[in-house]
Amino acid sequence: MALPTTQSALTPAEVETLGFVSLQNYLKNKPIDQVAQERPLLKALMAKKKTWGGGKENIVEQVRTGYDNNFMWFGDNLITQNISQPVTYNTRDTVRQAFYPWNSAHDGFKFSEDYLLGNGILIGDSQTTSNSSAAGLVQLTNIFNEAMEVLRLGFEKILDQSLHLDGTHDVGGGTADPATAVINGLDFLVPLETSVGIVGGINRAAAANAYWKSNFDVGNGLNVTGAGPVGYAGTNLLAPMTDMWRACQKNGGAPTLLLAGTDFVKSYEIAAVGTGGAMTRYAVQPGAMNAPWNFDPSREVRDMGTFTGLFFQGLPIMWDPTFDDLDAEGVAFQTSNGVVTGWTKRCYMLNMNHMFLRPIEGNDMIARKPPREHTSYNYYWGMTWRGALTSNRMNCHGVITATGG
Repeated sequence: MALPTTQSALTPAEVETLGFVSLQNYLKNKPIDQVAQERPLLKALMAKKKTWGGGKENIVEQVRTGYDNNFMWFGDNLITQNISQPVTYNTRDTVRQAFYPWNSAHDGFKFSEDYLLGNGILIGDSQTTSNSSAAGLVQLTNIFNEAMEVLRLGFEKILDQSLHLDGTHDVGGGTADPATAVINGLDFLVPLETSVGIVGGINRAAAANAYWKSNFDVGNGLNVTGAGPVGYAGTNLLAPMTDMWRACQKNGGAPTLLLAGTDFVKSYEIAAVGTGGAMTRYAVQPGAMNAPWNFDPSREVRDMGTFTGLFFQGLPIMWDPTFDDLDAEGVAFQTSNGVVTGWTKRCYMLNMNHMFLRPIEGNDMIARKPPREHTSYNYYWGMTWRGALTSNRMNCHGVITATGG
């Protein structure tokens, strides 16, 4: 169909509606969980996200704190035959609730009428929809394609960085109070020191809440606090990694995701080579084809993007480039519960069966169309997300550090 030689104008209502529909369809057909592969944490969280129905101030996770055992052996009384020894019963109180405040995120863009005119899109208040130009619709689609693409990519970048941090840093800008408005991320749930801090409303400093502590090792031993942490050199790395793996495995099953920074990967390469003169055990997994640890490295590279070619306990080690970005932000971003260690020196052992991204139902990357202000000739479109990062078990996660050498 040929376009008209004389372009007629679009109405302001058309510009707003067509832009909103375009953005809505874009987010629906190219959803946020199809993230770039260089963001392995965000990809893993999005793959198993659990929506929350809303209705309260916080997102709640049910936490089992123990079994309240009342186990006993019994039998007939030794003196009086045919009379059973007494048994006792108790009331079980084994469940606590962890409360996580949800947070709201926004990004958006605007076009002024002058900008639209400069791109060949004519706008007229008196124009009727039936006379709107096909050429104008094509031009509007063209400029929207770029705007929507960078909106999605930029949103992923800031959300991913925020999900790494502890909620005290605002990498997105704006006027938000980081103490209340920024999401509590990985460094909040799995810090480099777990003897202090309230997580999900449960005080980790209390002796009775030892179950609520994640594992850490910054070079002083498993869950040992000490001054001047530097991490482990490659030649000494495998033993403490194994200790942490077993500590995580004991509580909730083996880790399902290993995320490491650049320096840690360098140390691990040294550790793997030093063990047998070559990285055979830690780079190429042995076993029959039906063995769960038998990964095809070429498939891992293709499907997971940042696979290092290295394994630990049969699990691929994923390099997380965001660690480098966070180190570039300065020492404040490297501080975790008072312990300062670069992100590139860290390796997280995470059990993604007990850590969840919890978007609020109906608020997971949705298109928005704010009304046009009467004081300006601008058109606005945006997207919002609301939710939290939660965990219902802490002692199945851990973080260990290396020197890079």
